Amino acid sequence: MLFAILLLAPTLYLLLRIFILPIVQSLVWSFFKYNLMDGSTIEYVGLRNYMDISVLQDFWISMKNTSYFTVFSVALELAIGFLCALVLNQTFIGRSFFRGIIIIPWAMLTLVNGLLWNWIYQPGYGALNTILHNMHVLGADTNPVWLSSSGKVVFFTALTDIWKMTPFMTLLLLAGMQSISVSLYEAAAIDGANFWKKIWHVTLPQLMPSLMIALVLRVIGAFRVYDILTVFTGNPNTSVSYLTYNFAFRYFYLGRASAMAWISTIFILIFIVIYMIMLKRQQKEQ
Repeated sequence: MLFAILLLAPTLYLLLRIFILPIVQSLVWSFFKYNLMDGSTIEYVGLRNYMDISVLQDFWISMKNTSYFTVFSVALELAIGFLCALVLNQTFIGRSFFRGIIIIPWAMLTLVNGLLWNWIYQPGYGALNTILHNMHVLGADTNPVWLSSSGKVVFFTALTDIWKMTPFMTLLLLAGMQSISVSLYEAAAIDGANFWKKIWHVTLPQLMPSLMIALVLRVIGAFRVYDILTVFTGNPNTSVSYLTYNFAFRYFYLGRASAMAWISTIFILIFIVIYMIMLKRQQKEQ
């Protein structure tokens, strides 16, 4: 037993030092007034950081934008990913090839994706305006600025995220579809079910655990979006993560930034609790 503990000790130390300790430290800092520019002044303020954030307009604007981004991007990723998984689960010539190339957007670095799509949206030389000009949708002297407001930034950033993360959703759902027993489809065919009825009565019910896992993973990932927004805009109000970063590393208010991060974490935990309740209900029904 002692030998096993000694073998695990280095890994446990790294886990404690890299993951657990920063989490505890950020929770402690959230109750203090702590500014890196004046490190000698560390004052316990209790819940004041949380109260200040609760009345901070920029925080609620960023929370609204993050919620819009999360709902829009995750919903479309789930729908498109399901359709792609449905197609790739069929037998056709070149299926292995398409299963391989579909992961390319997901395999690319997020920063590279952001730079690519930021170039596409540029008003003067971007690919989007060029295509619309060639199709005569836009006049020769018309060059819309697609990223001119926080609302537009959220929308076009969501499109970029959809392009990158839909393959991830596709692979998760495809793995779930391949685990469904063929006998269920054969039984449905004997009962006279067509293709769409098989999807509704066999695929979707059997795929629900995979759908729920994919949904939770993507909601958590989308709610923490940061890297794409650093490429698209310098406005911290576009996401909670970006605003938190600015408070921590631009204004150096570590106490308030820690409180902001924990408020975001609470929102995510509420969603996870709802997910667990729904999953338990589904298991009881089955």
